[in-house]
Amino acid sequence: MREPRTTEEVEYDTKNAHNVLNTLEKSERGLTITDIANELKLNRHTVTKLLERMLMEKKVNYDEKGPAKIFYSAGKSKFVGKLAQSGTEQIWVDVIKPRYSGEEEAIRINQTKHDHLVRSSSKYRSIGAVSIKKSQLDKLMKMLKEAARKI
Repeated sequence: MREPRTTEEVEYDTKNAHNVLNTLEKSERGLTITDIANELKLNRHTVTKLLERMLMEKKVNYDEKGPAKIFYSAGKSKFVGKLAQSGTEQIWVDVIKPRYSGEEEAIRINQTKHDHLVRSSSKYRSIGAVSIKKSQLDKLMKMLKEAARKI
């Protein structure tokens, strides 16, 4: 008989998470939660929980098309650093490698907030993110310097 699984194993099933991420990486247009669940023969709620965790880890992203969320792999990224805004808010910065040829590298800035109601090991949820293409970084830096002078 199999031993009971620990809370962490139940909370974040790495085998299924790996399968979900691989499925999204193979898809060019992205997939809905139902599409992923059907393809992997998983429960839709399991896929939802895995995607929520991967959103926090910035491994996936989504676009809203009407009532549906179309999830896609965020591509390869490299963590640069984080900045504490307060006791509950963090700003994360990472470099995004292009997913398709012809795309430009970008910097992603993601703001997260601690959610005391979440009962998982990662209690931070994304409250906003922005991606800046490499070619636009100089303009952004000038705008930030100008804004800093006006404060």
